[in-house]
Order: sequence, then structure tokens, then C-alpha cells
Amino acid sequence: MNKFFAFLILCGAYCSAFSQALVNNNGASIYVMDGASVIVKTNSLHNLAGGVLNNQGTITVEGDVTNDATINGNGDTIRVYMDWVNNSSYTGNNSWVDLYGDNQNIAGTAVTTFNNLNLGGGTVIKTQQSVNAITSGLLTLNSAELATGTNQMYVSNTTPNAITWSTGFVSSTGAGMLARATNSTSVYTFPVGSPSQTNGPSIFRPVQITPAAANADEYGAMVVKGDATVSGYDVTSFDDSLCAVNPNFFHQLYRVTGNDPVALTMTFDPATDGNWTDQAEWSAPISNLWNYLGPSTAGTALNLSSVTVSGVNNFNPPPYALAKKKFTITSGGPYNITQGQSTPLDPTANTTTPLDSIAWSPASGLSCTNCLTPTASPENTTDYTLLVKDATGCLAIDTILVTVFPGQLLLPTAFSPNGDGENDYFHVLNKNITKVDLQVFNRWGEKVYETEDIDDRGWDGTFKGMKQDMGVFVWQCQYQFTNSSKLLTASGNVTLVR
Repeated sequence: MNKFFAFLILCGAYCSAFSQALVNNNGASIYVMDGASVIVKTNSLHNLAGGVLNNQGTITVEGDVTNDATINGNGDTIRVYMDWVNNSSYTGNNSWVDLYGDNQNIAGTAVTTFNNLNLGGGTVIKTQQSVNAITSGLLTLNSAELATGTNQMYVSNTTPNAITWSTGFVSSTGAGMLARATNSTSVYTFPVGSPSQTNGPSIFRPVQITPAAANADEYGAMVVKGDATVSGYDVTSFDDSLCAVNPNFFHQLYRVTGNDPVALTMTFDPATDGNWTDQAEWSAPISNLWNYLGPSTAGTALNLSSVTVSGVNNFNPPPYALAKKKFTITSGGPYNITQGQSTPLDPTANTTTPLDSIAWSPASGLSCTNCLTPTASPENTTDYTLLVKDATGCLAIDTILVTVFPGQLLLPTAFSPNGDGENDYFHVLNKNITKVDLQVFNRWGEKVYETEDIDDRGWDGTFKGMKQDMGVFVWQCQYQFTNSSKLLTASGNVTLVR
């Protein structure tokens, strides 16, 4: 007959804490029935070879749980304050393992398949140093860091919300990762961050993977804080489509099983990481370079800025990073002016990243050389060069031509002051004149007409009230074009016709 054991074990100051497991079944069977509670106070539980621990209640162990035999769960909870060491067989069924202490290890010689794994007890670090682990139900991180080290935490539950967290995350090093099974076209979040034990403080930079098909696939992710160049992935080496690769962190992304492409969403914090608009992968299609991954969509995810690229289908090798595609300048225009005039230049830098510097050359004829839209007043046709750098260090260069036509003063070569209403007056025809001094002289050099009024109707062919004979008269004019400070001079002949 199976027997039910419910332990309430207390240990005072005289106990040699954790030097030897206080509960040691020596190969016997222990049954904890539904509703029962077992507390191993300030010490450990050791299930020795040949023993069986069947748990339907709640077991709280303030030390280690070491399993060298068989532990069966069924809707129960095992709360552990120190290490979980599994060297044999653990069956979770619908049970929970609650890691409730600080700096705990998931260790042993056998891979533990937890059903539901909860990291409780506040903001703590859980380490998985020597063995892989599997969660077939729910992985609840809360506010803890699950540090897998070089090992893998695999969530085999294909439900997209099988992993939950508040401020917690999974960190890994080397070939370690958080892996997930997928079987739908839903969004699968990988709440990954960098290890707090090395190169702290941690950064939380999750990724989201959305498979293109509802097949059985498995993907993995981890994030590495710091310049990818240190890991052998030079962020200054990239293809012709890119101008910058994120030097602050990168991800290692894996497709462990399956063939389906995915939509990949990477996250960043513009305040600390800078602003990124694209993604890059290492060594595909050009070896030993970061390569542009394809058209991207900007957005937000998990309270961070995000960049999403669809159709991602190459996970070997695994490095992926945020990047910035080269941008261009649209010059606007055309810019054509008459000598003495000016024109605003209105080029557009085709980038969503804030501009860091603007430089025009040559400086002559420009109202400013460090603004994007200066006013240009060159005396001669000029090719201006515009060099723009954005906040990520990307450069764009363009030349903008301002064509200057010779200044033309428009005056008739003949007029007929006969009162027929057509060409009765000799006057300046320009509408872009702001200052004028027009003088007319007869053949003897007498000044027969002068005006400084740009609105004057003009010379009517008389001098001192007398109509002048037909003939050729000489004129000279000083004038100034609109938006120009330069005073120009012109002269010529006009024929008076009766």
C-alpha cells in the first residue's frame, strides 16, 4: 500500500545548513497528496537512486532539490530556493517548478523537461550553467533574468503567449539561446536581454518572429551587448546598400528546425542606441560583410522602436544587426535666375534620421552654408556641392546647379507717340525692377527725358512741351533687380516714329 507523507521539517541554528540534505529518502517512495504541504526548512531534499517522489501537493525546499531517481508531478508545485539538480527522470505533467531564490542553478546530468517553470521571488538572477532545459507548458519570467549561459532554454509549447514576463528576460552567451517551437503564423516574442554578469548593465532587446507558414518550426535567439566587431563581425564592413551597422548590440538568430521564412522584428531604444531604419545579416550573400536584408517597416513593439523585414530565410550564420541604408538627396529645382536675382534652394535629404551636419560649397552667393535650404544669389552659373551627414554617421552628397542668365533690361527699340494707344511711350518693360534711373538724350546730347519712378508711364516723345522730330535717341539706365542689392547700368538707342 502506498503511504502518504506530509513533512513539516524545521531546523534551528544548530543544524549544519546544506552540508547534507535534510530530507534523504535513501531510495524509498514519497507521496505528497493533493492539498498537502511539505516544507524543508533551511535545508535540501535529495531523491536518491531507486526512490520515487510523487507530488500532487506543494513542496517548499529552502535548499537544493537533487534528483537521482524519479520525480513525478501532477498539478503540483515544487518551490526551490537554491539549486535544481536533475540527474535522472523528472516528469512535470501539469505541475509547476517555482525557482524562488537568488543565483539559482538549473543543473545536473539530465535535461529537465519542466511543464510550467516560474521564476519568482522578485528581481533575481537564475543561472542555467551546465545543462539544457525544456519547458513544455508556460515559462513565467516575472522580473527575473533567466541566464542560460552557453545552454538552451527550449519552450516546446507552440502557443504564442507561452512565455510571459514583466521586466524579466532570458540572457545567453556563446551558443546559448532561448528557443521556441512554432506552428502558426502568429507573432512569437523572444524576450531576450544581455547577461548582467558580464558587460553589465543588461539591455532588454527582444525580437519577434512571425513565420510565413503554419508548419512545425523551431527558432532561437540571443542578444549580445557591445560592438559586433569584437565578436568578429566588423560593423564597418558592409555592402553597397548600407552606410552603417549598429555598434551597440547584435543578435544571434537561429532556425533550429524547419524551412519557413519569417517576418523578423528587431527592437531598439533611440535614446541609447541611436535611430535605425533597416536590418543587416552577416555573410549573406557577400562573405565577411554585413548585407542589407531587404525593405523594412518602422514601428513600435514592446514599448521600444522596431524595424521589421519580411521574407527572412537565411539563418546561417546567425548574426543579425540593426542597420541604416544609404540615403539620397533630392535636389529640387531647376534653379534658373537672371543675373542680380536670387533663389531659395530646397533640396530634401531622404532620411528619417535627424541630420547631424550640413555643408555647402562653395560658400559664395549663399545665405548660409550649414542649413539645408539657403538662398542662392550667385553672380555666375554655379555648381554647388551639398554634403549631409545624419545622426548615425551616414553621408549623402549631391551637386545642385544654379544657372545665371545675363541680366536683361527690357526696353523697346522704337515707339510711336501718336495717341493710338499702342506703343505710345518709351519706358522700362521689366516687372522685376525695384530701382530705376532712365535718361534719354537727343543727337546734340541734350537730356530730353529722365525718370526715377518705376511706375512712370514713360517718355511721350516731347521735350519742354514740344514734340520731337522723328529720329534716333540715345538712352542710358541704372537699375536694380528685385531681391538684389547690385546696381546695374545699360545703354542703347531708341527710334521715335511719327
